Amino acid sequence: MFMQSTDKQILIVEDNMHSMDKACALINRIDGVFIHKAENSEQAYRYALEYHIDLFIVDIILNTNIPGDIAGTKFVESIRKIDRYKFTPIIFTTALEDANLYAYAQLHCYRYFEKPYDNDEFLETVKETLKFQTEKKENRYYKYKKDFVHYIIKVEDIVYFEIDHNTSHIHCKDEVVDAPYKSTKNTLLELNSERFLKCNKNTIVNADYVESVDIVNRYAYLRDGYGKLEIGIRLKQSFLEGLQRCSK
Repeated sequence: MFMQSTDKQILIVEDNMHSMDKACALINRIDGVFIHKAENSEQAYRYALEYHIDLFIVDIILNTNIPGDIAGTKFVESIRKIDRYKFTPIIFTTALEDANLYAYAQLHCYRYFEKPYDNDEFLETVKETLKFQTEKKENRYYKYKKDFVHYIIKVEDIVYFEIDHNTSHIHCKDEVVDAPYKSTKNTLLELNSERFLKCNKNTIVNADYVESVDIVNRYAYLRDGYGKLEIGIRLKQSFLEGLQRCSK
């Protein structure tokens, strides 16, 4: 699944794979979302710190082998202590019957579903929460580490990223920088900017440098003599939509 920087990011915290697959299948009916999956609270917390989550869907019981387990609740308690997640929508799913009062009153969850839940109602609730705007600050600098040295590049100076199996080639206004490999997904997440668009499997371009697009032959022509980039067939529509958003 390809992710664009404009996608809403959903973190599902669920130890039961059947329940996880069910939730993912429902949510994948929604356009413009990317799902992160965590089986336990430790993994979920790492995702929450690494990415900018727009919606949490959390099962209260994350370890059925522990009597009275409420690890999901403890995870949400820790999330609410992080400034950017104080008001992020949270949906609880669980087989417990008496946890809803605490979930609403103390953790300010958006909705509470007892398993098994109604698929249509669950899906509509997810759509409702994704309408909320969560604060996202675009990064002014792109950072990387090479040979134990930390480097930074002004984001506005980056024309495009060309990523192969071992290296991220960062094409800037005045030079090409070879940085350690980072996937296109993680590169987009670190940039956290709607102006950077994935145009093919291995390339991310700064929309500010796109001068024109040959839709028929699938090429993006860059201004100031920086050449042209091929647009992947599967990414053509999302790329063009991204350019349109950036031009507004």
